[in-house]
Amino acid sequence: MTIERGRNWGGPASPGSVDEVASSNEELRRLVEDQWQVRGHSPRIGLTGGDLWKALGEPSGGIERINSSKARQVPVDVIECRLDGRPYLAVAHVFLFNNWWRGPVVAIMNSEWRGVWRVAPKAHPNDGMLDLVEGDLPIRQRILIRRRLLTGDHLPNSALKVNRIKEFTREFRRPVRVVIDGAEQERCRQVSLRVQPDALTIVY
Repeated sequence: MTIERGRNWGGPASPGSVDEVASSNEELRRLVEDQWQVRGHSPRIGLTGGDLWKALGEPSGGIERINSSKARQVPVDVIECRLDGRPYLAVAHVFLFNNWWRGPVVAIMNSEWRGVWRVAPKAHPNDGMLDLVEGDLPIRQRILIRRRLLTGDHLPNSALKVNRIKEFTREFRRPVRVVIDGAEQERCRQVSLRVQPDALTIVY
């Protein structure tokens, strides 16, 4: 069940209760995709780094914490993606664009963070929703927003479209760049995304 207002998110985890541990967005996505295909149900993965880990408060301790009485667990949503019909999963975010400095940029966020950028300050990885942020800004505004992204102060902004969504479908006239959890994929024209609630259990 996704998180509800006023209720605690997750709870204690049994020490050493995971077989796999990820330390980055890309490692987590690969493990989720592999386990999803093999087991066909929600995987359980330890996490010591990446943007979802940052959304959890960047808890210190690494693998030692996961194997101790301090370990906690939370359910997490994932993003099911189709790029020109090819299936992918995303755990933190998906970016669609041609150039960071020119043309439209679309961000679909499951976590508020992309590295040091706080792209979607209200995003939560277990609310059953995705946060869409998109715009096509002049170069001067992009320079200003780049600095404000560090704190999330780029929002609200009348030049940026912000929505809470469960699904996203778009067809582009020309193939666009697609970056999933920080990893660039093949360019595509047709993009379809939807949230999968409670698809993953993170232990940290």
